[in-house]
Amino acid sequence: MDYAALSLADVRAGLDEVARQTQSTFGGLNAGQLNWRPDATRWSVAQCFEHLLLANRLMFEAADGALKGTAPRTIWQRLPGFPGMFGRMLVRSQAPSNARRFTASPQAQPAASGVAADIIQRFVEQDRDAVARVHALDERIAARTIMTSPFIKVITYSVLDGWRLVFAHDLRHIEQARRVTQSPGFPNASLMRADHRGVAL
Repeated sequence: MDYAALSLADVRAGLDEVARQTQSTFGGLNAGQLNWRPDATRWSVAQCFEHLLLANRLMFEAADGALKGTAPRTIWQRLPGFPGMFGRMLVRSQAPSNARRFTASPQAQPAASGVAADIIQRFVEQDRDAVARVHALDERIAARTIMTSPFIKVITYSVLDGWRLVFAHDLRHIEQARRVTQSPGFPNASLMRADHRGVAL
């Protein structure tokens, strides 16, 4: 799937399915399962979702600022072709099929341990809010409005690409969380309610 070519309707449908699958797959896990880590170098399920909560919140704010015209415009937003090039590259880099590992921005680093057990419900609520936000957008306006990355200020892309990026990034870390539950030693893995069908558009 080329996530850089998705329409807003595709993104909205995908995010709606993400909320459903997240609740189905991870909603029954307890605090111990959510915070269990395969080893010291890998995140827990809870850390994956806390990272998404933090990153998505910053993306929503940056997109809103660009659409409302309240965010200061940078020179990078005014360069012809520059935002489009970065947008497509970033969206594709976050596709779940891309095996390359990235270091999370300090602004979106999850807690080292002890993430609250309501993390799944908070993510699902945020995701449903995202669906409503996308539903209210005009695709033509989203495609021509340029936002600045909340993580690296010299990187810009359209608001449409920003939403594509949110969706692809969500899927990437949901698959990461799913792999945690399938790791040897995961507590009570046989009792987990798993949904392995994947997101279909």
